[in-house]
Amino acid sequence: MRMPFRSILMLSALCGLLVVRGQTGPAFVENRGQWPSSVSFKADVAGTSVWCERDGVLLDRYVHHHRPGDPSPHPRPTVTDHSVVRLTFLRTSPAEKAVGMGVQRGAYNYFIGDDPSLWASSAHAFSAVVQHELYPGIGLRWRTDAGSLKYDLLLAPGADANVIAFSYTGSDGIELKDDRIVVRTPLGDIIERIPSAYQERNNERLPIDCRYRLKDGVIRFILGEHDPALPITIDPTLEFSTYSGSTTDNFGYSATYDDDGFLYAGSSSFGNGYPTTTGAYQTIWAGGDGQVNIPGTDIAITKFDTTGSFLIWSTMLGGSGDDLPHSLIVNSNNELYVLGTTGSPDFPTTTGAYDMSFGGGTPYTPQGIGVSYPLGADMIVANLSADGTQLLASTHLGGTQNDGHNSATELKVNYADEMRGEVLLDANENVIVVSCTTSPDYPTTTGAPQTVFGGGTHDGVVSRLNATLTNLLWSTFIGGSGADAAFSGELNDAGQLYICGGTASQDLPTTPNAFQPAYQGGQADAFIARYTADGSALLNC
Repeated sequence: MRMPFRSILMLSALCGLLVVRGQTGPAFVENRGQWPSSVSFKADVAGTSVWCERDGVLLDRYVHHHRPGDPSPHPRPTVTDHSVVRLTFLRTSPAEKAVGMGVQRGAYNYFIGDDPSLWASSAHAFSAVVQHELYPGIGLRWRTDAGSLKYDLLLAPGADANVIAFSYTGSDGIELKDDRIVVRTPLGDIIERIPSAYQERNNERLPIDCRYRLKDGVIRFILGEHDPALPITIDPTLEFSTYSGSTTDNFGYSATYDDDGFLYAGSSSFGNGYPTTTGAYQTIWAGGDGQVNIPGTDIAITKFDTTGSFLIWSTMLGGSGDDLPHSLIVNSNNELYVLGTTGSPDFPTTTGAYDMSFGGGTPYTPQGIGVSYPLGADMIVANLSADGTQLLASTHLGGTQNDGHNSATELKVNYADEMRGEVLLDANENVIVVSCTTSPDYPTTTGAPQTVFGGGTHDGVVSRLNATLTNLLWSTFIGGSGADAAFSGELNDAGQLYICGGTASQDLPTTPNAFQPAYQGGQADAFIARYTADGSALLNC
């Protein structure tokens, strides 16, 4: 008899009590009576419990978050949201029972509750699950890879791929988009894509064109030319996206990665509901100015594992005003640099930083962002330790007017266009900031290509600081008499800096033989510029 899924969820929650010996990495644990009889194996992948059944898998996605109103600075994740989707292979008769392949060391023991019929011991874990004869001449293999759930359809020579048909039930909708199956759920999309379909001959892999066909909710595969005398492997991957788990409003602004593939996300947190980790640099929301019925923001920074399934570390960063991240980058020591803006006179800076004081400016409220700057705004650059527990360096960057916000009407088209700009690292891991300013006294350096504010709403700025954020190595404006802003940058192999941005200035300082030396009209033009490696000259614009 099939157990109601509510009971499965209860068992899933209780599985946290199991005892594990010698188990490493995601694995498929066999059912020895501890779960409903419809389940053959279970694996946990990227915030998802995968329940293997005879005709497919049930995907129980979940996210933990804090109970609203919990005053503790380190609240426990006491609320769990679930979203359940079932992938079913459509057949006219029941499939064969799945078997485990690649047994792993150790065992799982389940002694839950006072009903011995639900106890189980010495349940083994396997690296893969195989179902023979899912269809005539076609087998199915489930496995995990880097936190994703993968399945292989293994076709014997001459097997008919046209008989393979499957569907997803329990979703909020399904569509075929860019050769991917997109399954909508309340906890984010499930993406199914085909990395490869292939045959092998003499140890050589021969790729086969393979596409999905979706009709009336049923999915099939369309194969290109292939040799019918050889086996075929179709190798889709299921990828899960998820939410941050914040119980207060939380909007993403920037993301980056390190050399090991870990993800870093920068967002705004409108309260204490954003999940932080024990020992992180700042675990408590410091407040903000906000707007009517909106509490204001701190910067929220999280390092996720390579699968996106748990937090390595997570911290807030901010003072008593509104703070937002614009750009992130990681150095060779896995230390994170953050470029942002702050309206906080008490934004945390470090001893000896280039500028430890808040310059402020005129009152400013971006439209639709939920923040305000009654004292004006500075740029900030901050450097967090590899484990997220220390603020290694932090400085203000700006003049006596507002800095870091693209506030010109001519240069705002899309939502949050105010929050452009980028932080880069050069070959010596000095810090380069690409942004804009309304401050005529924004700090520039002697011999810079443009040391005088051009005029208009604001100019673009490019600045380089040393790695410890204690010295301004070089800094320049870029702009004419209209509105200008620098949005992004990149370094070439010679260390020369390219930047791009927007301009409404008819007198932007372009260079001889430029592709387009004159303003072309309309609301604004784009511009591209190239600087020498030492920042002393504008080579092209």
